[in-house]
Amino acid sequence: MNALARLRKTSIRASDIAAQYWCEKQMELNYLYGQKITKEIRKGRRIHGDLESETNVPIVLMPTSYADFMYKSVYTSYMALKALSEKKKTREVQVYGKLNGFKVVGKIDQLDAKDNEVIVQEDKTRGSDNIPSDAQILTHKVQVMLYRKMLEDMKEERYARKDFEESYRTSTLSITPEFRRQLESTGVERELMSVSAISDAFFDSVRKLDRISDTLYLRYINQFTGNVIKLHRLKYSDEEMAQMIGFVMQYWNGDREALPVPEEEKWKCNFCAFFGNRCKVWWAQSKLDAG
Repeated sequence: MNALARLRKTSIRASDIAAQYWCEKQMELNYLYGQKITKEIRKGRRIHGDLESETNVPIVLMPTSYADFMYKSVYTSYMALKALSEKKKTREVQVYGKLNGFKVVGKIDQLDAKDNEVIVQEDKTRGSDNIPSDAQILTHKVQVMLYRKMLEDMKEERYARKDFEESYRTSTLSITPEFRRQLESTGVERELMSVSAISDAFFDSVRKLDRISDTLYLRYINQFTGNVIKLHRLKYSDEEMAQMIGFVMQYWNGDREALPVPEEEKWKCNFCAFFGNRCKVWWAQSKLDAG
């Protein structure tokens, strides 16, 4: 049985793949037993919301069905790409893809248009001004590289509109009458008031993007002050991305169990809510070390 079926999921999040490079076991346990939403996570979400409001037009829609939710997600990203064209910067763009037959979804924090290129940036918030460790940067590098790959796959139609329709059956989705009224009051064009139509418009906007840059950015922001701690620049590599995908797909395909952190990284266990409770891989060793 593949991991998606075992975890009762229908798609893989890009953040899941990144989390596999921190601790694959922890990523799995978050799905099996639930992830605790901490104050730090809530603060991070607030900062992301504040940044989004600086570039994107607020979208106030109240979906009540799956079709409504799907429409809002695609429409919000479509409008975000309009902001990129007008302001040379935008936030929160949903991207879709497929790896080894599995659906993959993600949301890019920021896109910048500069020198006829589109630059992908990922933002991470921290509770102090401490520079992130190499282990933390690695997980974030995987995430931003995957976003870049997914965006280019959509632009070059390696993942096209027809793939999206097959994966999400958008041609069968109908928004509710109440949601349609909301769209009308928002001023959405009548010809865009279906999931299929807005999907066509969104994918067309992605295809028209300038070249996707190989230069990527990770920006670390203090949760309390909003100040930038570090701006980390890196280069995208198809070969490196292929190696990363090959490793993570072994888990999702069901070829192996979720891996715990290696012994030299067991210090990560000190920050894990499952350590000594749901996960005891290094628990006995930690008690020996303490004694």
